[in-house]
Amino acid sequence: MSAAQYDTTSVKIQAKDQIFTLAASKMRFDGFMSVYTQEEDKDEENVLGGNLDENSVLEFINFDPKQHFTQPPAHYTEASLVRALEELGIGRPSTYAPTITTILARRYITKENRNIYVTELGEVVNHMMKEAFPAIVDVNFTANMETLLDGVEEGTVKWKTIVENFYPDLDAAVKKAEKDLAEVTIADEESDEVCELCGRRMVIKYGPHGRFLACPGFPECRNTKPYFEKIGVACPKCGKDIVMKKTKKGRKYYGCIDNPECDFMVWQKPSGEKCPRCGKLLLEKGNKLVCMDEQCGYVKNKPTEEK
Repeated sequence: MSAAQYDTTSVKIQAKDQIFTLAASKMRFDGFMSVYTQEEDKDEENVLGGNLDENSVLEFINFDPKQHFTQPPAHYTEASLVRALEELGIGRPSTYAPTITTILARRYITKENRNIYVTELGEVVNHMMKEAFPAIVDVNFTANMETLLDGVEEGTVKWKTIVENFYPDLDAAVKKAEKDLAEVTIADEESDEVCELCGRRMVIKYGPHGRFLACPGFPECRNTKPYFEKIGVACPKCGKDIVMKKTKKGRKYYGCIDNPECDFMVWQKPSGEKCPRCGKLLLEKGNKLVCMDEQCGYVKNKPTEEK
């Protein structure tokens, strides 16, 4: 679909020996946004009022001083990561989803509230790859290879030529890496669960079906149990922890850790706040908090998180 287009205006205002800058933008053509808009794209337009030209004289009314702190770059989301890959010329639409799925499955990254975070394993692997294969783990190399492969598909480049130029260096780098790189051990992440058989603090391990809890006393103690991510909210029915779970088809939901004894379950994430009308939990739904009791119908805006 066509990209959205904006008219952008930048103004520099001179006040004696000081220069003040302001900018504004206005959507000229909505393109794909006419049918698909994400929450971060719904910012209000900043429009300059009046007709300005280089001879305009502005009148000073008052100062509105505000303190601003330098913010770190925002974490990637899946959408912003795909946008970055497109800008760098890496991958194609058919490869974006498998790429993200692969690095998630291999535990190089993790997702929390749509944000993508690099795991300890991801940091270690990235460092080793950059150390052993600096010429290959490079965005320019990858983008250039994509272009060459497009040429192979179009019939303008011979694939054997690409392999002849690429493989010898790769083969030498792999052999050197096998010889020089040491094995890396990632420490198991400790949980707050205590093994009921031996009293040790259980650790989080990864299996074919995801994370699970295991006793670090293996093989003396072979106790294991499912791992559920706690969200820091107490169950309104029994007071125990609410955890995130998944259905057999992979859909997320939130339920009491004491299931099946306690049957509390909701599809949206509980916020921990209680409804001022009926006292029940408020659930997160987009940028809103809604009462879990549909008959109550209470809704309010979700508080903005400080970075």
